[in-house]
Amino acid sequence: MERKSISQKIFMIVLGGSFVGSLFVGGLVYFMLASSNVQDALVKAVISVIISQIMFLIPVFGIKKIIDDKIVSKLKTVVNGMHEVSMGNLDYEIYVEKTGDELEELAESFDRMRMSIKAIMEKLEKGEL
Repeated sequence: MERKSISQKIFMIVLGGSFVGSLFVGGLVYFMLASSNVQDALVKAVISVIISQIMFLIPVFGIKKIIDDKIVSKLKTVVNGMHEVSMGNLDYEIYVEKTGDELEELAESFDRMRMSIKAIMEKLEKGEL
């Protein structure tokens, strides 16, 4: 079973919020215009729901793409490295883009830990420990 990424979960929450928000806007439009012509108010309310949903989702898709490219991809790189090292591949190095953020620091810390484990294992094999 494939796990949902954090960005997918956030996206679903934001999508639900945008849907509720656009329904709220549509309801306001309907009730403001319903006194004059109910049929016209309903059409305008539906149009306002569709437009507000489109106007909201375009930037949300862009933000999700940025989060996936800048954050989730780095996390997947670190997770893959952790998996390799946990399976005994102490020569597996993690390379992440140098951005100076916490994810780069996480990858560097993990790589230092991998090198320390490798050095300890080599000393154990030589009988130095």
